[in-house]
Amino acid sequence: MRTLAPILLLSLLAPPAAGQDVAEVELWHSYRERERAALEKTIRDFAAENPRIRVKATFVPYDAYLDKITASIPRGHGPDVFIVAHDRIGGWADAALIAPLTAYLPPGLLDRFFKKTIDPLTYRRQLFGLPTSFKSTALFYNRALVPEPPRTTAEMIALAESFRGKLDKNGEPVYGLVYEHSSTYFHAAWLFGFKGQLFNSRGELTLDHPGNAESLHFLHKLVRELHLVPEDVTSIKVTSLFNTGRAAMVINGPWFRGEIDPGIDYGAALLPEIAQSGIRARPFVGAEAFLLSAKAKNPEAAFAVMEALTRDSAARVRCLEGFQPVANVKVYDDPAVRADPVMQIFREELEYAVPMSNDPAMRMVWVPLDHALGNVAAGRATPEQALAEAQQRAGSQIAEFRKSAALKGGDTGHDEFVRAILWGLGGGLLTLLLVMAVLWKRVKRGFAEAVRQRSAYAYIAPAMLAMGLLVFVPFAVGLGLSFFHYSQGEYYYAGLKNFSDILSSREYPITDSFSFYYKLFVTIVWTVSNVFLHLVIGLGLALLLKNPLLKLKGLYRVLLIIPWAIPNYITAIVWRGMFDADEGVINHLLGLQGFSWWNSPVSAFFANLVCNCWLGFPFMMVVSLGALQSIPKDLYEAADVDGASRWRKFRHITLPLLKPALFPAIILGVIWTFNMFNVIYLVSRGAPNGSTDILVIEAFRWAFERGDRYGYAAAYSTLIFIILLVYTLITNRVTRATEGAFE
Repeated sequence: MRTLAPILLLSLLAPPAAGQDVAEVELWHSYRERERAALEKTIRDFAAENPRIRVKATFVPYDAYLDKITASIPRGHGPDVFIVAHDRIGGWADAALIAPLTAYLPPGLLDRFFKKTIDPLTYRRQLFGLPTSFKSTALFYNRALVPEPPRTTAEMIALAESFRGKLDKNGEPVYGLVYEHSSTYFHAAWLFGFKGQLFNSRGELTLDHPGNAESLHFLHKLVRELHLVPEDVTSIKVTSLFNTGRAAMVINGPWFRGEIDPGIDYGAALLPEIAQSGIRARPFVGAEAFLLSAKAKNPEAAFAVMEALTRDSAARVRCLEGFQPVANVKVYDDPAVRADPVMQIFREELEYAVPMSNDPAMRMVWVPLDHALGNVAAGRATPEQALAEAQQRAGSQIAEFRKSAALKGGDTGHDEFVRAILWGLGGGLLTLLLVMAVLWKRVKRGFAEAVRQRSAYAYIAPAMLAMGLLVFVPFAVGLGLSFFHYSQGEYYYAGLKNFSDILSSREYPITDSFSFYYKLFVTIVWTVSNVFLHLVIGLGLALLLKNPLLKLKGLYRVLLIIPWAIPNYITAIVWRGMFDADEGVINHLLGLQGFSWWNSPVSAFFANLVCNCWLGFPFMMVVSLGALQSIPKDLYEAADVDGASRWRKFRHITLPLLKPALFPAIILGVIWTFNMFNVIYLVSRGAPNGSTDILVIEAFRWAFERGDRYGYAAAYSTLIFIILLVYTLITNRVTRATEGAFE
């Protein structure tokens, strides 16, 4: 096959003969703006030169991109070719989602690329992609503040110290150095610069390596001892500070160029040499590449597209117009590219960069090591303590992952997936029957009424069908998955093991922040405190708005409903910024500049609580206001005649008559708050170390951040459903909140 590769490419790229079919290749990408425009231009150029192949380019948002690929390819759907970073190659190769390219390669093709962009695409001695670009970090600096970039870390520290206490024209502080110090990706430059490592030559996890500890001591010096780097840093904050002239130097990747304000005169330089080790900082480098789907409809045509779009001419377009550091060697000799000093810096940085591992185990390293960095930066642990904890957490997850991988075998993944669905449908049906048994009297009356009012139920049949397809079927599939393990594209039956592991806290002690019982405790406290505050604030405001002497009541009602009208993820992002340690308005109002709300579980929980109370009180206010207006005024007039005080009128008239409206609202509020994902995920982000995560977020993390443990996450979700079902049945029976609903 290898000797036929050049012949296949030539035949596919030749003009079509009369009557010949045109091959279609679907290409997926997640590029935006300049990168997307450059890619689409190369596709148009390809189409003009190669009429026998039609390329359909599809943009998929990055937050759903990887999951869509993982879900669609095994079912025979999705792309023929897609562009993605190399770090998922190991897992996808083991899961047979991507095809090796060795058989398609013509002689000399790989010579057009840098070797450091080829090595990350190789897994188990097979090449799985053709590189498009590489991405690492470099030092960006504001020329107005830094005439010459530092060459060593000692110079960098001295330069950053020179900005201590300096203010801009608006009286805001100017920072010498800003970067996302609690991110493993950005810290990697120091970690490898201090001769640290993540895995040894035998593939064993070594997060507690002495070099890693030295790099964390360096981080502690920058953040805690010298206070040169802001404690709370996000990518948005890095861009904002640099664009407003308040960051002299930042560490960022090539994508940062598209975010810099055109009015900023900036330069880029190599990351400095580390004074202690005598070697230059060595950042991570990721190779973006075209990967070939294992289910591609026409793999020869798909590879022909990959080969053509990685030629030097196409790479030149992506480099100059898309601002991508391309993987093609010859492009950097082009005069137009040589005239771009930033692109040349990233080319030079490639010589020092360390390719990220494409082993599936690497996915289980990011979060524990991020937590270790955050603990050191916040002063919660010494580097050695933080790394020991990260080693234990990541090690246990990797061991569980490899144990699951070793159990693969038997039925194919497709057969097991079908079996999981059948299990879920059976379990869902059983659950439905149990609920019907508990509510049999009401269900019986409902069926009898349905027989009498057949025409009325015919009108709601489409809605009932939609609810069945959109609610019951997904629930049934999730329930079925909870009885299975997922490993590298295949499912195998696990019985009740996922549930027993969760309920017995097999992997973590009960008091550990990762355990089910700790998350359940946090979830209960979160739910009770939120619903209580929602009710008190909402009811209090409703009583004020009902006051007949209050003017402009209509305006106040509109203003108070706004928090509920705005999408909660937008509100969460705004509140995250307001609680920022250095720039947040909350700290400025309270005089707490520099106080990080995310360093303590109590303060982080409080920040989440404030945000969710802002979102939740309008619902209770509207419900209470509607119920208050339905209370007859005669009752209050009679109470006034009897000389009743305001408190007695509230206790004996208002509150009892509000209960029929408030009880269902409270039940609904509990269910909403119990599963409130966006606020915690976007405000505290689980900080510190996942201690403010609730059950639903923990299920998400098990599914997408800890080795694709979908069965374990599904078991979490099933337990959440059972808890809420029991709660709803008990509260319904005690409060009779839905009494009369079936009559």
